[in-house]
Amino acid sequence: MIQWERPVFSSPFELWKEEGVLFLVLQPGATMKMQDMKEVIRLIAALDRTGKAPVFLEYPGNFAVQPGARDLLRRVCGAHGHPVAFYTTDAVGRQQGEYFKEVQRPAFPFRVFQLRDQAYAWTRERLQLVELLS
Repeated sequence: MIQWERPVFSSPFELWKEEGVLFLVLQPGATMKMQDMKEVIRLIAALDRTGKAPVFLEYPGNFAVQPGARDLLRRVCGAHGHPVAFYTTDAVGRQQGEYFKEVQRPAFPFRVFQLRDQAYAWTRERLQLVELLS
């Protein structure tokens, strides 16, 4: 009998592009390591050659990002200008998002949202701005 085994390659995220917006959904309880962050950055670059598509980041409770991975993301997003809507319903996650915004002072537009509809509306507004300025 074949026994189920966990996949060899497990990822702490899902990423796709829909209607001009990049959706990055993080897995609850996972940790984003440097290797994972490099993969996210590579995939974002492949999905958006302009480097301007807004990112809808869904941040679940109990998710961790290693400090070096966070710094790498800040540098790369700052260079490309991807606006980021940080959506979370988790109080601790919201504190982490606000802390990132205040302490890291990202060079790209970054907002923290508690409501999905508001976060999505903001990403659509950023997309319209990019289209108007192109």
